[in-house]
Amino acid sequence: MNGVIEHFDSEAGYRAAIARTLAGAQREIHIFDRDLLRMGFDEIAQVELLNRFLSTSTLSQLHVVVHDVAPLQSRLPRLLSLLRDHAHHVEVRQTPEHLRHLADCWVLAEQGNGTIRFHVDHARGKLVTAMPAELEPWWQRASDLWNESAPCTPWATAGL
Repeated sequence: MNGVIEHFDSEAGYRAAIARTLAGAQREIHIFDRDLLRMGFDEIAQVELLNRFLSTSTLSQLHVVVHDVAPLQSRLPRLLSLLRDHAHHVEVRQTPEHLRHLADCWVLAEQGNGTIRFHVDHARGKLVTAMPAELEPWWQRASDLWNESAPCTPWATAGL
């Protein structure tokens, strides 16, 4: 398969690109966003794609980094439930204060597939399919951001 880059410039285009990236993922997904609200994870179809990915293999891994975990806890109940149900395949981390200025968003999957949104406030970006070299800098960015961020468990409930 030849690699392809497709550009989007709308919220619907962004969510469609994410769906295509999720649908093609087999082993590993890395997500970075301010709060996950614009990624469409309040939609059943998007959550079902993640569920299929996490249920397909015992080796599936989902890594999520967010600036603010509160919207996940309060406004994305389907996603939160899915993450809790597949906690053995999922890790969520929160960025430290000094990195909260980062404004790009992305969903990366293996084999050179990913969705990149250039800025959280503007629905412009690209869907990259089968182009590992194009996404290599983004994978490095994902690794660096992962190492700088602190683990959190958004589905845990506080008790007495």
